Amino acid sequence: MVDREPVPAREPVGPDDDVADASVTDATGAARRDAPDGLEVFDGPGHDESSSPPRSRRLGVVTFVLAVALLALDGLALGLLAADVVGPAAVLALVTLLASIVVGVVALIAVAMRRGRWWGVAAVLLSVLANPFVLVWLVGQFVSTV
Repeated sequence: MVDREPVPAREPVGPDDDVADASVTDATGAARRDAPDGLEVFDGPGHDESSSPPRSRRLGVVTFVLAVALLALDGLALGLLAADVVGPAAVLALVTLLASIVVGVVALIAVAMRRGRWWGVAAVLLSVLANPFVLVWLVGQFVSTV
């Protein structure tokens, strides 16, 4: 059996300014910028937002594509209404009305969850525009001024 001598414990370094730690100073005696400041909680590896994986933009992009499709369906409904085909135009308008509300809510969720935030903002705007009441009001405003 090998006997080892006990290793003495380190002396705690107090707030004395005259004691300079060689690990935090460079050759000239000036303090290094990359030296730890003594706060072990913040000096070690911890949770850093930049180290988290980027979030998927898929939800925002999907809501944007759906909002564009709803706008096209609403345009088709207006075209059918102009051709005096009222039944299918009313059905398409009702479908786009309900779907634009759903797509707008899901787009707001995408914005709040940062899952394609700017795609979600564009989808919210397009889903409001795809609402048949809003679209008919806007068309009425532009037709009356022309």
